[in-house]
Amino acid sequence: MTSPLPWLAVVAKDLRSEIRTRYGLTAIALFVVTAVALVAFASADEPMPRPIAAGVLWVVMFFTSMTGLGRGFVSEEERGTSLYLRLSTKPGSVFWGKLLGNAILATGSNLAVVFLFLALMTSVNVGSPFILLLVTLVGSLGLATVVTITSAIVAKAGTRNALLPILSFPILLPLVMPGIGATLMAMAGLTIADVMPDLLLMISHTGIVVIVSALVFEVIWCD
Repeated sequence: MTSPLPWLAVVAKDLRSEIRTRYGLTAIALFVVTAVALVAFASADEPMPRPIAAGVLWVVMFFTSMTGLGRGFVSEEERGTSLYLRLSTKPGSVFWGKLLGNAILATGSNLAVVFLFLALMTSVNVGSPFILLLVTLVGSLGLATVVTITSAIVAKAGTRNALLPILSFPILLPLVMPGIGATLMAMAGLTIADVMPDLLLMISHTGIVVIVSALVFEVIWCD
């Protein structure tokens, strides 16, 4: 890694690899389209209550993250490049690079989920689109943060695909619950002042996970 900002080199490497193989992008796209389309077909244009719509939206976002964001560290182990990454880059640069790459993927995929969900679910109205966008962005960062550290933990496990959602869910629950509440209020057309307590909870949870992850990542990565 010859870049003056090694974490940017990690991001660039991951994005180039993802664009070249398209494994994660294809998996995310297929899951998003399939999940949202099945929900739309099952509802058959019947009015969907806002609490159910908000819950379904977050369920799709959660499993989209489990499908596509856990590849960062797993692919390093599968390709045998993790040792080179350990020798060429400091653990902190690896963590921040993987986190930024996952944040980019999570934001893009979750925006696609919201757009497709609202496009197909014509019975669901959003009173405050800007607030829904803000909630989606904050939630995407939170999802990316948790999946980054949990994928690093399970990367060497033989059953990593099963362990990732199991390990991530308890950590994500404090993010998902206020996220559903904030999404519900955005659909109802409430103001930013009404949504701010839930947003602050989401931001606080994400900040705590980032700090703890940065402190323990070196032990996880070098063990």
